Amino acid sequence: MTHKHGFQLQQVLNYRKEVEKVKKLEFATARHEFEHATDVLSRHEAEADRARVEYNNKQAAGTTANELQLYADFFARKHMDIQFQRIEVDNLNRKMSEKREDLMDAAKDKKALELLKEKQMLAFRREMAERERAFLDEMALQKVAR
Repeated sequence: MTHKHGFQLQQVLNYRKEVEKVKKLEFATARHEFEHATDVLSRHEAEADRARVEYNNKQAAGTTANELQLYADFFARKHMDIQFQRIEVDNLNRKMSEKREDLMDAAKDKKALELLKEKQMLAFRREMAERERAFLDEMALQKVAR
């Protein structure tokens, strides 16, 4: 299990720790991209809402055909922007979920090795304590024999 130089799988554990660090960074990046895309979507929707209010106010006050055409063009473009951004948000949400799963898998792999290392250390300490007890018992017997 263990040998004089410690945990035999230490290099593997170190590698898994590094993999986990990389996965944390990838997840953080994916989450940042998702949050940014969500903010962009919110801005598009807010712009469309403000334009609708403005359009309704102008329509009540009376507008020209040119103004109506400008609003129609704006609403069509904004509708397309919103649809595109919703698709982007969905894709980034999916990507973020995948990165979260990758991170969880990497953390589990690392944790499994850390538990194995801890079990081996406990077994080593128990063995050393038993050897020490046996040594002390032997010393006590020798003392009594003298």
